[in-house]
Amino acid sequence: MPTVPMAAAEVDAPQRRRTSLTVASGLLGVSTIASRLTTLVAMALLARGAGTEAVGYYGLATLIASFTAAGLSVGLPTYLTRDFAAGLVSAPQVARIHCGRLVTLLLAAVVAYPVAGGLLPGLIQLGFFLFFAASLLEQWNETAWVLVRGTRSAWLEPLTNSATGVLLIVACSAETWLGDGLAFGEAAGYFVAASVLRSAMAFIVVGMWRQVRSPGRVDPMTQLRRSLPYFASDLLGLLYFRGDVFILAMFVAASEVGEYVSAAAIIGPAVQVAASMGLGAVAYAAPRLLSDRSPSDDPVTIFRFFRISGQAAAGLICLALPVGVVVLFGGEGDDILALATILTLFLALRFANFGLSAMLLAHGRATSRLLVLVVSLGGNVVLNLALDGRYGAHGAAWATVLTELIVAGSLLWFLRIRALVRPVLVSAAGVAVAAAALIGARAAVEPALATMVPGGCLLALAALGLLRQRRAARRTVDPAGAENDEQHTADPQRRATAR
Repeated sequence: MPTVPMAAAEVDAPQRRRTSLTVASGLLGVSTIASRLTTLVAMALLARGAGTEAVGYYGLATLIASFTAAGLSVGLPTYLTRDFAAGLVSAPQVARIHCGRLVTLLLAAVVAYPVAGGLLPGLIQLGFFLFFAASLLEQWNETAWVLVRGTRSAWLEPLTNSATGVLLIVACSAETWLGDGLAFGEAAGYFVAASVLRSAMAFIVVGMWRQVRSPGRVDPMTQLRRSLPYFASDLLGLLYFRGDVFILAMFVAASEVGEYVSAAAIIGPAVQVAASMGLGAVAYAAPRLLSDRSPSDDPVTIFRFFRISGQAAAGLICLALPVGVVVLFGGEGDDILALATILTLFLALRFANFGLSAMLLAHGRATSRLLVLVVSLGGNVVLNLALDGRYGAHGAAWATVLTELIVAGSLLWFLRIRALVRPVLVSAAGVAVAAAALIGARAAVEPALATMVPGGCLLALAALGLLRQRRAARRTVDPAGAENDEQHTADPQRRATAR
């Protein structure tokens, strides 16, 4: 384990490479949005050519790959994002871990091939395996991007992902319109080609190839031991986001469960964007919060950024929901619309909590975040058991919203930063106002118009928060200049020498 002086010296190097929170976090959000849009377009083309059954097999292959990669990664992507940014892990060590993960994931693919051959129909075996392998490669790239997240080179990640995504869409589109439609195997081949290209580009553009040749030693057991709290948090987080469906299924019919799952699927991509932005915030905050040069208002600044982003994202989704639900589910989607509107309130709180969670991880307290998830998961189970039986899917949606208040309170308890208490209470109060507006509007107007009301409230809160933040920034004196002034005033001899 590195000594304190060594860790302090290593923090200085990445400190000079840091960029703003907006860039560090926002670029990861952009990268996630680009990936989601690419997948959406490709799936639409696959559905046209091969039917919805093919899309189902694709979804199954990528889901299995996600669980496989999560299990074999043991929390290393999140752990390295934090510790590399903090200067506690060197770039050559990251490179060696990255290459080791490739070997592990390739072995998983080797095992998966005969399993897929024994369980699946012959016509889709190869395509299913190729989709599985492509998804594993995408998961592998997470440790490559560790070297640029939170730095001035962070733009390389969204650029690479977007460029290869465009190539994938072009290839699938050409196959659709020039051939007889996009077949399952053909789509799988294009996905693998895009993943290989994306992985190779990630390896090259971050300079991983140079770091592999640099001297550096990895202690696998030490790195795995340090990453285990992140691994446990990832698994509990997955259970937290999926467990409510199992409880709901105990009380309601399958059709109502389907409506809740559909509503959650609409909000899901935005949650993934928030999670990606949280990783960017970890990379941004780790070297600052561990440094004596960190401004005292950094935690409040990070939280307000996520609160405003969440309110804006939730507000925009609220306004788009009436059209989006009709396009996706037709004119019979009133219940899905109502459930999705409630879950946008969860999204606003989830964004803000990702900011708090990023600060906890930046402080190196992954075990505390694990305890937060344990408490939150228990609260979620209790709320679902209390509400689902009486209110059905709507009870599950409100339980999800209320659980985020438990998450916020638990994160505050472990952070012990008094300056964050008031901003967190303001954030909760804002969502409470939007919730009250939604309940009142649903009793007075039709569902589509009722959805607009909380959307307008959330957008107004985001705009107000942004204006206040800009006014505060204009009034703020440069901390370095203020410190120099204090030293200049407090030392008359130095002032006289300066004259």
